[in-house]
Amino acid sequence: MSRYPVIRTSDPAFARNRLCKVFGATGFDIGGDRSGFGVQANHLQMTGLALSYCDFASDVSTDFGEATFVRQIFNIQGSGQYTVDGRAGDIAPGSWTMVLPQGRPVRLDFKGRYRQLVLRIESAALHRHLAALIGQEVSRDLVFDDNVDRSPAMDALRRRIFSFATDFNERGTFFSDLAAAEVERMVIMKFLMCHRHSYTQFLLREPLPAGSSAVRRVEEFIEANWDKPIDIEAMVAVANVSARSLFRQFKRDRGYSPADFAKRVRLDRAREMLEHSNERTAVIQVALKCGFQNPGHFARDFRLTFGELPSETLKRSAPIA
Repeated sequence: MSRYPVIRTSDPAFARNRLCKVFGATGFDIGGDRSGFGVQANHLQMTGLALSYCDFASDVSTDFGEATFVRQIFNIQGSGQYTVDGRAGDIAPGSWTMVLPQGRPVRLDFKGRYRQLVLRIESAALHRHLAALIGQEVSRDLVFDDNVDRSPAMDALRRRIFSFATDFNERGTFFSDLAAAEVERMVIMKFLMCHRHSYTQFLLREPLPAGSSAVRRVEEFIEANWDKPIDIEAMVAVANVSARSLFRQFKRDRGYSPADFAKRVRLDRAREMLEHSNERTAVIQVALKCGFQNPGHFARDFRLTFGELPSETLKRSAPIA
């Protein structure tokens, strides 16, 4: 997250000001000896999602007021404690907190040499993606289980969050709006699927059949909008079924998902661009324009699909000087 710095200081007053301004803190206190005080924080703000890295060199306590988003803390090093609604929980090395709810004050207490990643997701984005998944309006509050889940699904979510942070730090400044929007969508959908909450039973039940005509309509929609983010809500509206029903029917009829189909369409478009290149064409620019945020994965998928690397297609198609 080093490409997105917001705080790097040993000045408590400056740290307090920045924590309040950037992260919405309402209180900040330093415990013990202040001589070794230091704070480093990086912050990536997307549309409905934000990811922050924080490193505290000494004991600190931070308070946050009500917010429009939920947050979850993933520990990297050291120990801490969170308190919400009078309930306290430990943040042990390599662990994570419960989903800290919106609209509730939160207090965080950290011991020195503490590091963490914090995922924040706006409640409006959660409701929008959840409604698409279950195929109906989210008419009551989305309430997450207040127990700290230690399931394999949460281990997978933690890995995805750290992979997301690494990918964005390495290549995020080059991401197209298309690539950035789809990375955000994947994280939010995985968050909803991995956690237990008041709508989990809707995600676990057998989805209704969609019908093959829904698959064809969505394929036509994707082909016509290949250069835009995969909009789950739009696909659901086109298919007139829930996202889960649509995914199930795609798998049954085609053997792959809508995202797999979109990838193939974009690979086709990328090959067309490379075949009609000029001296300024670069493989990475084509990859990002077509929604592939990882050039290595793009090269692998391109070779598996077309039998040659994108650089080979570009070289073969380059105009002769």
